[in-house]
Amino acid sequence: MKNLCASFFNLPPFRSSLTLGRLATGFATAPRRGRLFLAAILIFSTFIVSCKPQISIKAGKSDDATILFSTGFSESTAKTLQTLTGSDTNAPLFNKNDLLQLLKSTGAVNTSAALPGPNEIAASGTLPQVSKNPLYQTGILTKSEKSLSLTIGPKEISAFYELLNDDAKSYLDLMMIPALIGEKMDAKEYEDLLSSMYGPSFAQEIVNGKLTISLSSPDGRRTLKETVPLGELLTASEEKSWSIKF
Repeated sequence: MKNLCASFFNLPPFRSSLTLGRLATGFATAPRRGRLFLAAILIFSTFIVSCKPQISIKAGKSDDATILFSTGFSESTAKTLQTLTGSDTNAPLFNKNDLLQLLKSTGAVNTSAALPGPNEIAASGTLPQVSKNPLYQTGILTKSEKSLSLTIGPKEISAFYELLNDDAKSYLDLMMIPALIGEKMDAKEYEDLLSSMYGPSFAQEIVNGKLTISLSSPDGRRTLKETVPLGELLTASEEKSWSIKF
């Protein structure tokens, strides 16, 4: 399968490395490579592995859709993630320019990004052709002339995982996501697992976080908004879908 940067972000492929964040992406310094890796993973972690993710998708009139997303971590969790990816723990977790570059390389237009806090980011962009985007191929995002859907479950998470190269997969492997590895456990059991590896504060922040999802029609008259516990999604054995018709 094509890797995340080659197919999703249209960047030079990652090369194998034993240390996460030390990725030969063609950029000059290791800290920058770590930031780019974090920005790339952000697209996926916005859905399932951050403490307060939000995603809003507005259907366009043709095959387009505008996506707005934001996410953030506490200072302690941010430092844990930076350590795992080999990034500078004294630097901000996210870099606005790196994320803009990645968004544009997907073919997204009208992109924007902001840093509400040192470990928080908000960004948006329009996908001109949803049906040709990797998110469509995974089943996570689907759109027709009269409907818009977002689906998250073991099948969709696994399909996205297969887009990643070995280095990016290694990051998600560290999270031991039950819905990805096929391990049956409830949210409390998953929290205990993360706690044993990375500490209780990290585990609580990930599992107890909530994902806010918003979908809207092209004219904005039809909307759907729902908040879902991350622990529920991360340990799901069946897919969960949100959809609007217009």
